[in-house]
Formats: sequence, C-alpha cells, structure tokens
Amino acid sequence: MDLRKTLKFVHDLFSANSIDHALIGGLGLACYGSTRATVDMDLLIYEEDKLNAQELLNKNGFILQNESEEVLQFSGMGYVDLLIARRPISRNILKFSNKNGPEGINFVRAEDLIGLKIQAYKNDLTREFQDKADIQYLIDSQENLDWELIKKYADLFNEWEVIDEIRKKVKP
Repeated sequence: MDLRKTLKFVHDLFSANSIDHALIGGLGLACYGSTRATVDMDLLIYEEDKLNAQELLNKNGFILQNESEEVLQFSGMGYVDLLIARRPISRNILKFSNKNGPEGINFVRAEDLIGLKIQAYKNDLTREFQDKADIQYLIDSQENLDWELIKKYADLFNEWEVIDEIRKKVKP
C-alpha cells in the first residue's frame, strides 16, 4: 500500500468533484516536519459533502468499513478516514486550513491540529501517549502559535493545565 499514491488519488478525486478537504492526523503532522509513521490518511470534509465523498470512494474501489455521524472509514488502495466537519469549530478548521501541502492538498493549522489531538485522546484514552507526543512536537517545532486559540480548544475538554504543562516543559 502506497500512502502517497492514495493521497494523490483521493485528493485528485475530491478536487475534481469540488469536495473541500484538508489533511489532519499523522499526515497533517508530517506537513510540519514530523516523521511519525502512519498507515492511514485522515481528511476533514464538510458535512454536506459526506454522501458525495462516500459515493466517489465506493465507485473507485474503496470499501466503507465503519460509519458514524462524525467519521467514515474506508479501506481499498489504502486506508482513508474522513472526519466530518459538522459544527462551527470544525467547519472553521477546514475553512482556515493551510494551502498547498503535499500533492497540493490543504492541511490544517498547527493550532487546529493540537485541538484535534486533544479531542482524539479525550475520546480514546489508548491514544493519549501518542497524541500528547504529537502535541509536544508541534509546540516545540512551531513558532508564533496562537495560544489563545489553543487554550480555547483545551478548555473545551478541561485540558488547559495539561497543555500548558507541556508548553512550559518544551518552551520554558
């Protein structure tokens, strides 16, 4: 399975069909220089594009493995997880994503990726160690982070003390 080939294929497919999308997860992290291994591609898409994206992937050899209101998970030429931007916060994450990542795909801002990482480990404690390491990497590697926005995300999950502690260790 060639993740870059899958990324290019899905990006081209979605672009040709006017489905806005942005990298999140491990590949989103790679846009900031992280070399963490990942086996899937995580994309954020708008809720109104959910059915069209599902149909396009199904027509192009992907198989829906799991579906919820928030996520569609596919297998096929690669593993693709689509996170659905339904609420104003996630819609803004997609709206304000950075342009021209790998293969020309958009990728979310570092602050937004930190917010998504907080949400991920709060929803699944088995992810906590890796997600906090990813957050630490982003804090360490990125200058001029918007700490007000990061605090807003952390406060949604009562995690500001934890994130502030990571920040103080990385950038005393």
